[in-house]
Amino acid sequence: MQIETLRYFVALSDAGSFYGAARKTYLSHQGLNRAISSLEAELGVKLVERTNRGVRLTTAGDVFLDYARGALSAYDGMLDELYAEDRYASPAGSPLVFHLTYYPSQLSRPIVEGMGVMDSISIVEEGFQQVMRKAEGSDGSDLCLVDVYGETEREIAVRGALAFEPILVSQLGVVWKDGSPMAGRRVIHREQLADFPLAVDSHREMMKLLEDVMQDYPLNNIRLGVAEPRTRLEYAAGSSQAASTFDSFGFMLAQESPSIGTDGLNFTPLSTPRSLCKIGFLYAKESRPNVRARHAVERLKGHLRGCYRDYFERYPVD
Repeated sequence: MQIETLRYFVALSDAGSFYGAARKTYLSHQGLNRAISSLEAELGVKLVERTNRGVRLTTAGDVFLDYARGALSAYDGMLDELYAEDRYASPAGSPLVFHLTYYPSQLSRPIVEGMGVMDSISIVEEGFQQVMRKAEGSDGSDLCLVDVYGETEREIAVRGALAFEPILVSQLGVVWKDGSPMAGRRVIHREQLADFPLAVDSHREMMKLLEDVMQDYPLNNIRLGVAEPRTRLEYAAGSSQAASTFDSFGFMLAQESPSIGTDGLNFTPLSTPRSLCKIGFLYAKESRPNVRARHAVERLKGHLRGCYRDYFERYPVD
């Protein structure tokens, strides 16, 4: 019996259906069904009953669920001790490597620094295609964190060999100063930005995202192109008649930073669904993260949800 099988069973109980649990565990419906059937065969008892509305636990399943939760809690506690802070390095002293695209790299650095593990991990920023190749060839010891929107999501689907686990949703929008014509709007429509004076993130991958989001509404009045978030915020703060493109999670981090001035600045998201971007981990379907890497993923997810509970209520991942 493998520890992951216990996670699958608990996920199935929580979701109430194979479809919902498969989404949570990033398995196929058939793969999850095989795992649960193998578990039942190993134990020699029936744990779940399949119904037209999903699944329900048998009496044996209820008993097993309590012990499965306890075993998982004990296992996770053990990993917390083994990999506490500076113990993330392997016995050979090698750090845990994160391969990140540009956008997650900008968002993750202040988060990872706050977790106190910077001395035992290594962050490598690379292009999206490079990170995809890293994920496809991974043996499960490294982690690949990417941003996914319309075009990149299609690329992952075409590859077929990769699974994507989202951990965060951010929404592209604009930062503006008190007194701006944008004040009072719940959302900004793309056509309202076409001729507005803007500062934008000039990094190649962010420009690609912006072009995808603003399809059919080209920006005609870009005044500043710079990859430095602080500079874009300063541009927006300089005039109520100008604004800067930004994302919802990045602006929240900026507001929390004592070294970045955001007084008088506000964020409004774009109205189009295209403006939503998922940040998450890419895995090779045939090579899931090893124990150390999986623990790092779970710890990061727990840290995010613990520190930014209100944000996750506004921008749920599921």
